[in-house]
Amino acid sequence: MKDASIIHLEYQGITTKVSVQTPLPMVPKPKLVYRTPAGRVSSLPILKGINSTIDPKTLQPQDLIDSDPELDWRSGGEILEMDMLTTAYFDPNDNDRRPVSDFQVFDIIYDAQGNAIDRRPKLNRKANINTPIPVKLGKRLPLLQVLTTFVLRHTYQLVHEDGVTREFLYRIAQDLHHKQEMAIVGAGVKGNQPIVMRDKGSPYRGFLYGEIGKDQQQEQYKLLLLLSDQELKLADKDKDDDRSE
Repeated sequence: MKDASIIHLEYQGITTKVSVQTPLPMVPKPKLVYRTPAGRVSSLPILKGINSTIDPKTLQPQDLIDSDPELDWRSGGEILEMDMLTTAYFDPNDNDRRPVSDFQVFDIIYDAQGNAIDRRPKLNRKANINTPIPVKLGKRLPLLQVLTTFVLRHTYQLVHEDGVTREFLYRIAQDLHHKQEMAIVGAGVKGNQPIVMRDKGSPYRGFLYGEIGKDQQQEQYKLLLLLSDQELKLADKDKDDDRSE
């Protein structure tokens, strides 16, 4: 497991805090080690020495014959300290390419046909999975319906810390497994708010998926938090027919 966090969860009137982690792949990627006759080598981010203040399309052949305006000799080979870098935004219409600080970020909402239907300022949301108000389990949906209706962007695994939290999570996984359902989970007092995993993160609709082992492994369980930000809907057939004509 990696990227551990904490989720405050409520189920059948009982609340507890458990770890929520990113599961490792079932088949881990092999660790590659690069070596040369001189020994082990590693990569470093460096600047290529490209002059980013000019547009290559504006250069004339004679410019490239007389000099190297596309190169920035002073920065070439400079090692980048990633902790010292910050994001900068530029106006594509500004020839001087000066960073812009006075701007707004908007979220654009699209319908099933791909048309923009709403434009709203982007909100700076705070994480809401570990607050005094626990995340709540709500409506149940058939497993197949969730898998075929929603685009599942992220997967996290809920992990117990002791015997008490293990029993808590096992009961949820067992109930979902036997009924072949997923439970919608939400934040807020009524449990109807989207899930935000980290500060300044995106809002998601959350689902809990539970599975327990078979036969001699029935004491084993898996409880996953699945996050979705898109619902799959069939486009209106009449509108599609009009487009084809």
